[in-house]
Amino acid sequence: MADMAPHHRDGKRRLGLADAEVEALYQRFRPALVRYFERRGFTGSDAEDLTQDVFIKISRRDTSAELWEPQGFVFRVAANVLKDQIRRNAVRHQTQHVNLDDEAERLEDPESLEAAYEQREALAQVMQMMSGLTPKCRAVLLLNKYEGLSYSEIAQRFGVSVSAIEKHMIHALKHLRAQWPPTP
Repeated sequence: MADMAPHHRDGKRRLGLADAEVEALYQRFRPALVRYFERRGFTGSDAEDLTQDVFIKISRRDTSAELWEPQGFVFRVAANVLKDQIRRNAVRHQTQHVNLDDEAERLEDPESLEAAYEQREALAQVMQMMSGLTPKCRAVLLLNKYEGLSYSEIAQRFGVSVSAIEKHMIHALKHLRAQWPPTP
């Protein structure tokens, strides 16, 4: 009988994920991972590269045991890839480098500077208002609005019902509306 276990590119027998499993994970989680990296300050192409790194690491894993919780597994690998990239950037001081063409173009546009300032002010105001929320309520709000997770994804992550997540969101939104300054 032929050996049916998946093989790695080096020809050695592999006990872990088959290429089809990695491809299925890629199709399912790629958009969410790109958003995950973009929300942490990486541009489109860098976010794509980091997403590819996640799936390279997944394809090299020696076991598929983690697939009982594929979302947790994929994002745990993504968090590790992110930590590695941040360490590499710190060593290279890459975050201190500025593309002069982009910076000059941005500085020439006073509207973009004003909009950036307004966005920072609004963000600071929202963060101040959110400080009055319970940690779980704040986490639910951020996961939905900032991370783009659905109520069912958040409920699964916290191990609670979708209804419980809806109640946290209603409470958070009421809290923010009550504190939101009136418009002139």
